[in-house]
Order: sequence, then structure tokens, then C-alpha cells
Amino acid sequence: MIGEYIGKTIGLSFRDKGSANELVKSLPQYLKGTFNFSLVEIEEEEFLLLTPSVEVDLSTSRIVKFANQISKQTGKQTLIQFKSMDSIRRRTLISHKANFVVPDKQIYIPSLRMYLNEGSSIQQFATKEYLSPSAQFLILYHLQKASLEGLPFKDVAEALDYSKKTISVVVAELQRLSVCEVEQTNERSKILRFNKKGRELWNSVSPLMTSPVHKIWHIEKNHFPANVPLCASYDTALAHYTFIADSSLSSFAIDRNFFSEHQEELQEFLHPEDGNVRLEIWKYNPILLADKQFIDRLSLSLCYKGTDDERVRKEITEMINKMVWQELIK
Repeated sequence: MIGEYIGKTIGLSFRDKGSANELVKSLPQYLKGTFNFSLVEIEEEEFLLLTPSVEVDLSTSRIVKFANQISKQTGKQTLIQFKSMDSIRRRTLISHKANFVVPDKQIYIPSLRMYLNEGSSIQQFATKEYLSPSAQFLILYHLQKASLEGLPFKDVAEALDYSKKTISVVVAELQRLSVCEVEQTNERSKILRFNKKGRELWNSVSPLMTSPVHKIWHIEKNHFPANVPLCASYDTALAHYTFIADSSLSSFAIDRNFFSEHQEELQEFLHPEDGNVRLEIWKYNPILLADKQFIDRLSLSLCYKGTDDERVRKEITEMINKMVWQELIK
């Protein structure tokens, strides 16, 4: 359930690394008897997940004290998982900067600059510097593929292949940043209203966006898997959209969720640096934004965000200047 919440609802990378028995075997018995342990990885940071086995009988301060002891003895960050959360416990945990999660409700991990609190209404990411991958994906879809203006949440979810729960979380995030508003229709469904349009919207949100690339692998062409849903990316896509010459290294993008499902069968052929194909693992699905077999223009510009190459910057600016903003097409 925690993987579903973090991976699909929030849109962060999540990996269940299984039992932590070996890691915690030297802990005192009173600590081992207080929690159930497992190892998880969130956005490539490893956490020792602590699920209190008798949490109703322990004060929050004692749980935090035990978590700090475990972290010190194992050398791992801890993430405390609760079934429920009241305001007093939440304030205590946050005051001690203790990582915690209530699946489908709230999560607080200061090292990832993340605080999501849902409660009865969703309040979003008070300390997060950049858009979540899901929020970024929603805006890029709205600007390039089809307008989401005035659509009920269920239709937005269907277009983006997300759950309605995820869309509610994403919209709350965008509301906090004054990117959009929510209207209640007569049919009691909620619809989106964006505060800016087209290039103006892009100019306002692009500073909050990051590269869609989660990880980069290399692979030889003769080991490249067939029938994999991917599209041309990076230098290959740049050469398609601009006058920049193509690189000898072919680049492709693949959805992180699909890659995770098939990583085991590909792993023996992957290398961090060697290989004549660059395989980018994306935080969101590049196929849903692609222009035929190439990644979308705005994601491409984010792949080169911060580049020192003046010619590349100039060509990308020209590419964006020539764009037709889909959300303005009626």
C-alpha cells in the first residue's frame, strides 16, 4: 500500500527492498519488539521503514526516540509508518523532523523537501521546491496534447492514465502555487480552470520544472529489446526538432514504471556508461506526450535545462517560439 501511495499517487520512485532482518539483528530486543522492519527506496534514497507493532501503547516522543536510536545504530534513515494520525502526533513528529507516512493520507520527509497532508481536504507540499512529476506531466499534457481546461477530474485522470486520487493531489499542489483553480459544477463534479494560458503559463511554471530523466543507462544496439514502448529523446530528438546535428549515440526514453517491471530481464545488458544507445528512464510516461516517435518539445527543453551550450539554448528557444499551444486551440 505504501508503494502504491508513493509511486502512483504522489509520483515519486519507490522500490521495496524487502526484509531488513540482517540490518537490525544486532538491535536491542526492546527495539526489535517495538517495530516491524523493512527496507524501501524513495527517489534513490534508502529508508528503514518502521511500523510500530504496538503504536497505541507508545507515546509519539518515545517512538521518535526509538527511531533515532535505530537510525544511529544501523546508519539508515528511518521512515515511521502509521495507520492513522492526529494533529498532536503530527506536530510532535514534525517538530523533531522525524520522517513519517500514513499511506493514502500524508507523508513528511524533510530530506526530500516534501510534506503532503491530506486530512479532510488536501493541502499540498508546503516545502517542496519543484513540481512533482505528476503535476509537471499534467501541465505538459495540457499545453501540448489537449486542453484540460473545464474537464471533470475523472476525465483528466482518464486522459493522463492516473487515478482520480492522484489528480486530486496534483490539483491541490497546483492550486497552492496559483497555477489553477477548481470549480464545482452543478453536477457536483470538480473542474479545472488555469490562471494563465499558452506561453504565459509555460513561462510561469517552467522554473518549477525539472528534467524528466530519473536515471540513465547505456546498452548495445544488438541487445536492445524489441517491442518496448519508447521514443527518441535527447540528442536524437534535438536533431529532429532543430538544426543541431545528430549524435552518434542514439537516445531513447522509457517510462519508469514499465522499466521497473522489466528491469530484471534487461539488467545484464545495462551499463552506466558503455553502450551505443542511451536509455533514459523517465519519471512520467514519455509516450503519452510524444510527437510521433519523438519526445515532446517541452520535456526536451527540460532535458537540457542548465546547459552551457549557447547554440543548444538558442535552438531550443527557437523551437519553443514556434510551438502551437494546444490548450489555445478551440
